[in-house]
Amino acid sequence: MSTIADALRAIEQRAELAIVQELRLMIKEVLTMRTGATPEDRAFADGLLLKIDHLIADQLALPAEANTPATQAMPSFDAWLNPSSERYEVRLYGRDFGDLEDVVFVGSFEVALQLATERHQAQPTDQSEALWRSDGGFLTVRSCHGTVLLHIETIKHPLIAVQPHVERASQALENGDPALVQQLFTALRQVA
Repeated sequence: MSTIADALRAIEQRAELAIVQELRLMIKEVLTMRTGATPEDRAFADGLLLKIDHLIADQLALPAEANTPATQAMPSFDAWLNPSSERYEVRLYGRDFGDLEDVVFVGSFEVALQLATERHQAQPTDQSEALWRSDGGFLTVRSCHGTVLLHIETIKHPLIAVQPHVERASQALENGDPALVQQLFTALRQVA
């Protein structure tokens, strides 16, 4: 078993209990390890990147009402970008092998398109495919060989009402007291 595979498994174990900031750092670690990995390890890293991506999406939640006093005391950066539940996912792939290189979530299609045009190294033979409806859609750019180079897709996250005990635990953690957060997850483990 390679040391890269061991490191990826360790990251996968840590990811289950990590917060969003830690998960984002783990993505950078995995992307760094991927460059020198064997094809098997690279495939495992790609799967791990998708898993971490889903863990991040699961943790991101918008408050039910943006006008509550508690929400105003601690607004999320995502809520400032776009108060609606609509987001756009930009996936960027390598031209040579179609490997997933980066996944970015943004609050508007214009920002997604700007990011994609800045990061994509266009060639005259690239082909684009788009489908858009009133409820969202996607844009895909492929190489002349059919390899996906970039993909932008509408992602709809339901608005999740943040419960008062979760909000109190979050505020306590921001003030340096992790006890309420630890109790929150300990209680969840006991119920499961």
